[in-house]
Amino acid sequence: MSLLKKWFFVLTIALFLPKNPALADEKLIVVADEWPPFSGGTLPGQGISIDVTRAVLTRAGYIVETAILPWSRVVSGAKAGDYDVVTSLFLDPEMQVSLSYSDAFFKTQVKFVRKNGSDIMYRGLNSLQPYTIAVGTGFLYEPEFDGADHLNKFEVTTTLQGIQMVAAGRVDLTLDSTHVIRHSILGADPALLEQIEFMDPALADQEIHMAVSKLRPDHETIVSDFNAALAEMQADGSLATLLIKHNLN
Repeated sequence: MSLLKKWFFVLTIALFLPKNPALADEKLIVVADEWPPFSGGTLPGQGISIDVTRAVLTRAGYIVETAILPWSRVVSGAKAGDYDVVTSLFLDPEMQVSLSYSDAFFKTQVKFVRKNGSDIMYRGLNSLQPYTIAVGTGFLYEPEFDGADHLNKFEVTTTLQGIQMVAAGRVDLTLDSTHVIRHSILGADPALLEQIEFMDPALADQEIHMAVSKLRPDHETIVSDFNAALAEMQADGSLATLLIKHNLN
């Protein structure tokens, strides 16, 4: 083999190897809870968060196994180190004790929802004291609101249940990511969109992250690899292409 052909052969092989050869057999277990459209067992690619996290980690050279689990198992498993990666996460101080967070890969707004025609106004959390607010059991929305025990919160199982209760006048308000609320309504009962209103201003502008168990000695390396691959996908347009199939409009 000529020297030129030899170098061409070596270069061709190198292009198809993982960026970090040590990761060729490294499998990461990635979990999230049922939270459409960000994560869910019946969603395309198992949802935005799972799909993006899988694609980015694969690009970084990792083998990825995914699972959708109840939120309680996600939290307990993350703290125990049963799973390597948790995705579909807002930044949360309590979770940061156990998990090392990546850069954000998606943004959304958390807004309150009232019944169409209601005169309820949102002017800070204290303005909500007279009202009953449907919240998901164990859901995290925004740290100050999550810790506001002086508010009258009524626990529900799903975001859709809270929306239906607002539309029926059984509670005054509910809240979630605007992407989650729209997806829940369009998938179950599009007529509900005419019965509710989003309230301004937003409670929070939230970013979506993945995070790695700190019980892994290489957690910082995995986060760094993820962030580098994510930046590449944002720059070359492949992240935007990936998101198209999730019909975010």
